[in-house]
Amino acid sequence: MEYKLVPLDLLVLVSLSLFFCSTVEGANITVQMGRSATLQCTGITNVFREWQRLDTGDTWVQLITLYTGGSTPDLQEKVGLDTFNLRGRFTATADDDFTATITNTRASDDGRYQCDGSSSGGSIVHTLLTYNMVSASIEPAGPAIGYIGRNFQFRCEALNSKPTASFNWTKQGDSNFAATGATLQFSNLNVNDSGTYQCTAYHAYDSDTATVQLMVTEEPATTPTSQGRTGGSNIGTNAPQTGGLSTGAQAGIGIGVALGCIALAGVLAYFFVVKRKRAVESGGEDFALQTQPGGHPGAPENLSRPPPNEPEVMYAELDLKNAPAGSRRPYVATPDDSPTEYAQIRPDKPPRSSVPHTLGPDNKTEYASISRQKPGRRDDLQAV
Repeated sequence: MEYKLVPLDLLVLVSLSLFFCSTVEGANITVQMGRSATLQCTGITNVFREWQRLDTGDTWVQLITLYTGGSTPDLQEKVGLDTFNLRGRFTATADDDFTATITNTRASDDGRYQCDGSSSGGSIVHTLLTYNMVSASIEPAGPAIGYIGRNFQFRCEALNSKPTASFNWTKQGDSNFAATGATLQFSNLNVNDSGTYQCTAYHAYDSDTATVQLMVTEEPATTPTSQGRTGGSNIGTNAPQTGGLSTGAQAGIGIGVALGCIALAGVLAYFFVVKRKRAVESGGEDFALQTQPGGHPGAPENLSRPPPNEPEVMYAELDLKNAPAGSRRPYVATPDDSPTEYAQIRPDKPPRSSVPHTLGPDNKTEYASISRQKPGRRDDLQAV
């Protein structure tokens, strides 16, 4: 068999072509959300280069392209910036380095980015991972109070941590104390459980701590037998609880109620006295005579106003048919009584006078409603 040697320069050319046409795995870049990430395009020297991002369908999508074969570099932004919500945050330098930067990083920026030198320039791929650690916190906040013989628990949180945080607990001054998990549970508390506890929230890229103080004491006599979230335990309480209102508060409520009742009774008594006084001034309980100035609604038109220079006329409806014998007081007629007539009554005439008297211009005039007399009844007016 005959062998032919391959020229050395040809081997070198083939080796260089294989190197530049291959894809190089770049860096695994981790950055805290909100900060900036830098992507290098080292070793890619073709006149046409582009930054791409791998989508969920394993397809490379253009972000920015750079052409340096002309008199000036030609840098162009592509629609892929909108696809991945990177416009305004993903930029690249228009020079030989073609370095890309992502500002204000977000969780959605996680993925694979490639600087590609086309078919003859090779490529380099970087993997970006963002992380976040929100400050750790403990509930309930201290100082917290626990009661001897009861159960108790603290809970540590690091909300919106990326990736999800893990937790462990330590106790200041006690190197033998250790616990894991978000919840620190105590059963059958005793005074030795008092102290300051520290929670550490952590993941592969960051961590944060929080502390809380627990004070274990005797349970007050007024504390109910069942506290907290479960019977017979005080979970996460930070102050003693009592069974009801204090004696002072109860006394204050009683005094307030008593004063309110006294005030109400006073108001009722006031209105009763005023009403009684007005009734007496108007003629007594049995004399419900209602008068009004001016013309009576049913008075004759010529008697509705007093003559000039005379006192104001008062009208009243007098019921004569129901007046008991010897009565000197008029009675108010009801709507069911017989029709009334109006007459001028002279006050200075004898009270038993049965005939109305016409007064002179200088005498005071009063109008009265007189029941029309029924057959068989007296015709005299029972009025004073």
